[in-house]
Amino acid sequence: MSKELIRDFCIQKASLVFCTASSSYRLHSPDMEPFDLLVVDEAAQLKECESVIPFQLPCLRHTVLVGDECQLPAVVKSQLSEEAGYGRSLFERLSSLGHSKLLLNVQYRMLPSISQFPNSAFYCKQILDAPFVKHKTYEKRYLPGRCFGPYSFINVPLGKEETDDVGHSQRNMVEVALVMNLVRSLFKAWSGSKKKLSIGVISPYAAQVLAIKGKLGRRYDTHDGFEVKVKSVDGFQGGEEDIIIISTVRSNSGGSIGFLSSLQRTNVALTRARHCLWILGNERTLLESNSVWQALVLDAKDRQCFFHADEDNDMRTTILDVKKEYDQLDDLLNADTILFKSQRWKVFFSDNFRKSFVKLTSSRLRKSVINTLVTVASGWRPKRKNVDSISESSSQIVKQFKVEGLFVVCSIDIQKESIYTQVLRVWDVLPLEEVAKLLKRLDNIFSMYTDEFIKLCKEKCLEGDLEVPKIWKLCREIRQYKSISSESQLNHESTGAEDGRSCVEHSRVSESLLLMKFYSLSSGVVNHLLSDLHGEALDLPFEVTNEEREIIQFSRSSFILGRSGTGKTTVLTMKLLQKEQQHHNSVEGLNKAGKQDEDNQCVGEAIRETLRQLFVTVSPKLCYAVKQQISQLKSFACGGSFSAENSLLEIDDLDGTTQFRDLPNSFIGIPYMKYPLVITFHKFLLMLDGTIGSSYFDRFHLKWDLFEDRSLRSAALRSFIREKEVNYECFCSSYWPHFSTVLTKNLDHSRVFTEILSYIKGGLKSGDFHDGKLSKEDYISLSEHRVSSISAEKRERIYGIFQDYEKMKMERGEYDIADLVNDLHSRLKYQHLDGDKVDFVYIDEVQDLTMRQIALFKYICRNVEEGFVFSGDTAQTIARGIDFRFEDIRNLFYTEFVMDSKGDEVSHRKDKGHLSPVFQLLQNFWTHAGVLKLAQRVVDLLCHYFRHSVDFLKPETSLIYGEAPVLLKPGADENAILTIFGNTGSSGEKMIGFGAEQVILVRDESAKKEISGYIGRQALILTIVECKGLEFQDVLLYNFFGSSPLRNQWRVVYEFMKGKGVVDISFPNFCEERHSLLCSELKQLYVAITRTRQRLWICECVEEFSKPMFDYWRGLCLVETREIDDSLAQAMQTSSTPEEWRSRGVKFFWEKNYEWQSCALKKQEKGIGRKGQRQLDSGQLLREFVIRIPKSLAPTYVRRLKFLTQLGGLRQQQNVFMI
Repeated sequence: MSKELIRDFCIQKASLVFCTASSSYRLHSPDMEPFDLLVVDEAAQLKECESVIPFQLPCLRHTVLVGDECQLPAVVKSQLSEEAGYGRSLFERLSSLGHSKLLLNVQYRMLPSISQFPNSAFYCKQILDAPFVKHKTYEKRYLPGRCFGPYSFINVPLGKEETDDVGHSQRNMVEVALVMNLVRSLFKAWSGSKKKLSIGVISPYAAQVLAIKGKLGRRYDTHDGFEVKVKSVDGFQGGEEDIIIISTVRSNSGGSIGFLSSLQRTNVALTRARHCLWILGNERTLLESNSVWQALVLDAKDRQCFFHADEDNDMRTTILDVKKEYDQLDDLLNADTILFKSQRWKVFFSDNFRKSFVKLTSSRLRKSVINTLVTVASGWRPKRKNVDSISESSSQIVKQFKVEGLFVVCSIDIQKESIYTQVLRVWDVLPLEEVAKLLKRLDNIFSMYTDEFIKLCKEKCLEGDLEVPKIWKLCREIRQYKSISSESQLNHESTGAEDGRSCVEHSRVSESLLLMKFYSLSSGVVNHLLSDLHGEALDLPFEVTNEEREIIQFSRSSFILGRSGTGKTTVLTMKLLQKEQQHHNSVEGLNKAGKQDEDNQCVGEAIRETLRQLFVTVSPKLCYAVKQQISQLKSFACGGSFSAENSLLEIDDLDGTTQFRDLPNSFIGIPYMKYPLVITFHKFLLMLDGTIGSSYFDRFHLKWDLFEDRSLRSAALRSFIREKEVNYECFCSSYWPHFSTVLTKNLDHSRVFTEILSYIKGGLKSGDFHDGKLSKEDYISLSEHRVSSISAEKRERIYGIFQDYEKMKMERGEYDIADLVNDLHSRLKYQHLDGDKVDFVYIDEVQDLTMRQIALFKYICRNVEEGFVFSGDTAQTIARGIDFRFEDIRNLFYTEFVMDSKGDEVSHRKDKGHLSPVFQLLQNFWTHAGVLKLAQRVVDLLCHYFRHSVDFLKPETSLIYGEAPVLLKPGADENAILTIFGNTGSSGEKMIGFGAEQVILVRDESAKKEISGYIGRQALILTIVECKGLEFQDVLLYNFFGSSPLRNQWRVVYEFMKGKGVVDISFPNFCEERHSLLCSELKQLYVAITRTRQRLWICECVEEFSKPMFDYWRGLCLVETREIDDSLAQAMQTSSTPEEWRSRGVKFFWEKNYEWQSCALKKQEKGIGRKGQRQLDSGQLLREFVIRIPKSLAPTYVRRLKFLTQLGGLRQQQNVFMI
């Protein structure tokens, strides 16, 4: 009998037949008994056209359609057919037409916590849970941990969606790895159990299913009772398992989720689990999808069923491993990722590490190094010990971590904040052969640490397998260095050099590990390190010392005093940035920072409730540098990136006008995104002038109608200011020669100019007069004060010079800065200042301002209690026309700021005691102890003879031991300069003479011309005034004493030496009036000495005038004396790279020193090239041309200027006019 006959016989005799809709055509045989009842299961998945086949069966009396239109419909591959409704089922059509249907409203599969969301989202809460699924015995706990309950959404933000090899489907290897991790954990927990466990892994994407199956293989097929099924959503239609793991796959910033948004597919996937449903997905992507998945994520959060994958240690490790395996470490840079959220240690990396890191050519290697650092920061430590043996002093402090053939060298340190806490310092990343050298240097540093500090660094705190930082309360002081007090450093000369060297590092300042900057590891910094900038153009936020941190965190108005190189400007900028960050956090909240990153909004742009901060300094160069630094450091708070925009070719402005081109000369209507304002004091004056009433410059009857363009009018004003403002140079050259010799006899023009600007027109008492100028009687009466060093007779002559000066100035139509300042005070006294009021004001290099200039700031900021920070160093007051101490600023702040703000409230009380003390910055980062000791002895003389002209400050300290300054002794009848440079031209080397980081300092222009005549361009030659604000590796101070106007009056120093028991020699008695020049001479000497970072040579042609100071220094063992010969001359000279010459040229450019800027650019072999130099040289000529334009030719010049701008030179030529 054939197979077909047997089949037909069975069908003919059967009363119940099961078949598919398409195969039901076989039931149409005429020999078949007719069917009474037709039941169609999964009717919602059956195309309506296919349902016609079974419906054609003869004699059907009743038809039952069983299905769920909320679940998967029929599969239709054709998009056209899908749009035409070809896939619609008869079940769906009848339901949509309102045919009555019976709802089976009790579900017997899922725990209520699993069914809750589908019931609400798809069935309008009509489904009831069967009693037994609500019973406690139905709950199962398969894995420990909060995120492995019956229902969990596990956020996987680091997943990366990608198309498969054929480009048809999506996969996410991070979610694949997490699925495998979960299956392994379930198998491990199940092992040994006799109960059965079925696991279903569902993904809507075929590529993801294949990837999971590929990883899974057949490893669990032989284990009875443990079953894992991996299928698509369609494959699980009608199925159910104990545990369902859903991999949603999609992970992108745009919220695109494709057919994952299908309601039917989502419903099927969510309703397959009996006891546990775990959903893996990207919260951000799903929330932005505007689909049912958005509601699902929010529901999970509301029900506290939302978890992050990195909350579980195993899943966190899995993610890191898979990102590394698939070279997806870029995704780990987001601040919200597990790398940074799980960071337990603060990690600081050195500048050496930064330089080594950017030299790594492999992108993968860079990412691996960062991965290692952040993993170490999480508390992970390798089980094996360090690779190399380390000396006993640093054992358990230094850690080495191998990364693909390189070693990351770290050490444990202790940081002081609100508590003491252990931190990690990363010194470098090196090949094995270079590690030993670094370890030796580190051992030398650690030998300077106290035993207690070493002991605390060695202590460990373990949390399971993690090593976490140990903390201590601030109940005691933890001293890091054995002896680093300033007194001990200054006494090394008496106790022996070797004793002192044990407390300092033996290194060049530029190579010092102790002075090296350290940067905090964060997501923003990591982004920068891995960017194409290679860590060169962008300033990173570096760590400050405990001393600096205390000042930064001080909440009241404060005064900061520090010598050159002690970090004053750093403290101000960090304090400003701290306020910005605190305000940002308080307004937007920490959790909104990520949202701002998405919108590419900076912190300042996102906050409408503007924090108004103002940073002011006199120097345009410093202003520009601070502005750039603040902008770049703020980029790390908003996740932005900044390119290198400060190349020399783009610097076309010397007086700071370009950087304020888009900032009005007024405090009215300043856009909130312009804050914090970083401006020069000159710009501050112009903004005040433009805010209140008529401008001060209206009195000069400028013809504004010549300038239709507003920017040109502003530029014309600046040009007028440059031409008509009387500064010290103008005073000396254009005014001083015209004064009566009877008045000027035995008077120094510098002293006279200082008296006029700082006392007659700029002092505290001058404000008591209506015109801001002291009367003659009041000025002469100052001679009766205990602190006065000028007699009444001299004061009378000085006032006579002042009266002549004022008359001449008015006749010439000129003004000085004191006139503008006094006019502003006069207007502000009677007029209300409109515009923005500033919350915080930071004044840097305040020693460059007079008292009256400083007093202007009280009008712009009313936050007297907390809003002011003054920073400077009165030992560097060599600016002409300025003379005061920091204590004078405190007095001014009390009388003009505090008392004015309180009005009559405390007029009967003296509450000056509440003012902040003057903070002192004592650690020098600029130079070494040898130079500091010499400079301190100059300050000692200043404090002894002119205690009312300089602030008392504890001696500075340096962690670096350096060679003592050298007094050069020329041979008999020899010119020292010719001895040093005379034979260099024959050496044939590529660089001749001094390098870019070396300089010869002289007193004045005549001395500079004299030396240039000898050596040409073999060395940079600057006056002391020109070098202020600059720094060099080596300085040769030439003939300072021989060219001093004091001449033999330097012998007064012997008086001080005798009092200290250094020498016993005859000397003139000190008279402050007769020796008044000594104060400015000592300040200039201090500035000259502190320009060097490494080597200092002092050379005098004749020893007669220098002998007192040389004896003073020799008696204290501060210097060594060497005779100049060819070997010493050769050792003094250092060659420089083209890039170093370029860098030096940029610095000269900012100082408006065109002569040496041009020289520096000529010495460089690469970089900007000839074109840039020609542009700068032409810019100089244009500026000189503008200054000399007669007023009668102004209209003609304007026409020419417009012509130039039309030729395409708008930016550069406009700035020529502005300056």
